[in-house]
Amino acid sequence: MSILYLTALAKVLLCAIILSLASFEDWRTREISDIFWFVMGGSGAVLTAIEVITDFSLNRLMVLALSVVACLALGFGLYYVGFFGGADAKCLWCLGITLPYNPTSSLGLNVLGTQNPIFSISIFNNSILTAALLALGIACFNAVRRIRGPLFSGGEESSLWRRSIALVLGYKMKVSRVLSKKDFYFPLEEFVVENGGVKRRFRLLIRCLDDDPYVKLRELVDKGVVKGDDEIWVSPAIPLIVNITVGFFIALFYGDLVLAIARGLLNLIL
Repeated sequence: MSILYLTALAKVLLCAIILSLASFEDWRTREISDIFWFVMGGSGAVLTAIEVITDFSLNRLMVLALSVVACLALGFGLYYVGFFGGADAKCLWCLGITLPYNPTSSLGLNVLGTQNPIFSISIFNNSILTAALLALGIACFNAVRRIRGPLFSGGEESSLWRRSIALVLGYKMKVSRVLSKKDFYFPLEEFVVENGGVKRRFRLLIRCLDDDPYVKLRELVDKGVVKGDDEIWVSPAIPLIVNITVGFFIALFYGDLVLAIARGLLNLIL
């Protein structure tokens, strides 16, 4: 067996084990120990260094640089705007250094779909696409609830486009339940006290630098301004590590779903 085969096999096993364990923790508690990322990132960096030294080329260096920079930028950017949690960003950073190269060629695997020269980006593309399916599920859930009655009580912000986005991002839930399970949901609305009254505004993105929305919500409940039985629009805290894990296995055995869809559309057009 060649060194490249062994390093590729070690990387696949490393990522499969770490991602599976992290997915279980993410699904169960929405909290993941940094030990996972120290092990994955540290071991992955050593294995990648062995690959680069064993089969050195400018092309390999370029792919590695693009993988690291792209994953760092995507991880921090999505964390900053509120789409990623800290663990999701760290996981993507680790993948950037661990899996810049497609291991399937070294392992002799026959992949069915379209390949991306930067394997870590294939994993990212697949994970985002699978996570987007949740938006479709939420929209269907709200459509069923709409049959039973109005989704908006009238107190929410009246902006049509904000309401439309809320319909695919989340659903209504009692404030008391949201506060008791704050690790599993985050508010899409905020209550604002103005001129002696309470106004509601959609807050569809929560940046990493913003204040914790639960602190303010808890204060308003304690003061009696907001009642526990009141309903608020929330979005489920997606266990994205699960999606990243699924994206990893799809990339390994099929390829890049986004590139495959793009290629299919181009073939239809051209």
